[in-house]
Amino acid sequence: MQGMQAGTVVDITRSLRVGMAIYPGNPEVAFKQVALADENSSAVTKIVLGSHSGTHIDAPAHITAGAAGTASYGLGQFSGPAEVIDLTAATEVISGSQLPKTTAERVLIKTINSSTGQEVFDESFVALEESAARELAERGVVLVGIDAPSIKKKGIKDQTHALLLEAGIIILEGLWLPEIEAGSYELLCLPLAVDLDGAPARAALRYR
Repeated sequence: MQGMQAGTVVDITRSLRVGMAIYPGNPEVAFKQVALADENSSAVTKIVLGSHSGTHIDAPAHITAGAAGTASYGLGQFSGPAEVIDLTAATEVISGSQLPKTTAERVLIKTINSSTGQEVFDESFVALEESAARELAERGVVLVGIDAPSIKKKGIKDQTHALLLEAGIIILEGLWLPEIEAGSYELLCLPLAVDLDGAPARAALRYR
């Protein structure tokens, strides 16, 4: 988005809606209106979704039984200066050597995943491999985000999640970055106030 003024806030969240792309095996999103707004009552809607629906964070409990949940992260870790890096040239996995040098504590990775519609689950989505997770951990990042439904490649058993989560790094998955250019921003992000293996989150970028 060229020409954006400093202070402009842009939503980078995938909207939670019926029919949206869901990782196979996860609950479908559903809304059921249980009360209508009229002169005698207020509208109420029942919401059904998985803890990893749309834009969401992962917690250690996602991969290790009995481990810490989403409430274990301090709120200050979610928001702050962030760097968006453009790796749309990657077609399968992202290695550590492909990560550009940056001193940012929060790194958001834009890939070709953002060119796929929000109603389509593409099993060939681009994700990180272990070397990229190690590189990010060594750099001391506190949060890494990606526009993929998972930071780990589907169908591959590796330690990508573990390398990041065990280093105390927040994993923010399912971002929506088609119009976002590489550069420095302020990330505004908070997950739902639950203590689970994952939690849907609202994420936005403020132009600096």
